[in-house]
Amino acid sequence: MISSRCNDPFPLASKPAVRLSDIRRQIKQKIEAERLLGETPYEVWINEDAVADASRDSWEECMSQARDCDILVALFNGNAGWTGKDGTVGICHAEYQTAWEQAPGKTFAINISELSAPAAPSAAADKLFQAYMERANRFIASAKDAASLETQICRTIAKATIMLTQRGTKDARRGSGYLGPALEWNRLGYLERSNHMIAAARSSIAMTKSRKAETADRACIRTVSDKQVLFVLGAVPDAMSVPAAREMVGQPHLQDHLLAKHLASVDGGPIHLIACHKAATGAQSQRMLGFPNATVVAAPFGIYVFDPVQAIQLVLISGCGDEIATRHGIQKFLEWLDQSDQRELLVRGALKRKAIVTALASGI
Repeated sequence: MISSRCNDPFPLASKPAVRLSDIRRQIKQKIEAERLLGETPYEVWINEDAVADASRDSWEECMSQARDCDILVALFNGNAGWTGKDGTVGICHAEYQTAWEQAPGKTFAINISELSAPAAPSAAADKLFQAYMERANRFIASAKDAASLETQICRTIAKATIMLTQRGTKDARRGSGYLGPALEWNRLGYLERSNHMIAAARSSIAMTKSRKAETADRACIRTVSDKQVLFVLGAVPDAMSVPAAREMVGQPHLQDHLLAKHLASVDGGPIHLIACHKAATGAQSQRMLGFPNATVVAAPFGIYVFDPVQAIQLVLISGCGDEIATRHGIQKFLEWLDQSDQRELLVRGALKRKAIVTALASGI
């Protein structure tokens, strides 16, 4: 899906005016004409050529396409688009946000804005969209004219295809619980399986070259946004609904005061990262925390829990059926920190948690 305003000229001051709609149609034809090993891999949806569905209005049709597409390329020129009769959010803004909430990894933005130009969009909905995109800062490229825009769209689709294929391959490696490495883990007892899960989690954190990581028992020190953060690893070696497996982790934050020696050499923490052999739910994570009044985020990697009062942070990685699945789940968590702009919030929470735990450990 290629999302943008249709009738806006590009660039804004171009003479004679070249409409984004005309550019989109040309790019659609070019992309759909591409061949890969004799096959046509791409179908491009633009609303100019869409066939109306009588069962829903045009707004819902665009939202449906944003949810269902495999790749969304948004052309951001600062114009939020049509808002409807009484709306305050433009359709371009809604398309991008809908796709992002459904699958951040499929959503890409190319900056074609000229916000300093006299003709720059300035309605309330436009300002809202501009502030949203500035805060999100997710542009993958920029373009100043029709030729460079075509080049950037094609490059973006190529990069997206490679990236999504690689992610799919990692998921395919996970296999089923009755074959390969997953079967080997299923043969293990709880304690041995738990040790394997923790070892895989530790290796996944330590293998990232861009961030220093150190390990000691179940405590891992990882640099996040230039701050040394203590992660404490745990594992639930069966379904979260099985008491014997769940009790191997219990409520790990209740033992944080015992980590004072580790915390003395870092900036913040601890953050509890728990590998779960099966799925984890928000309700199960709240029971692990011990109370429901907390931020609970269900994400592709599993569950993230944050208690803003005590600064307790729990990261539950779902589906850790073998080493590859465990590594991949933690990788998705680390990607989510960037995609959701959560990195700085995670660090601030870790700094606050260290202060609380240090005070508890000293008897204050």
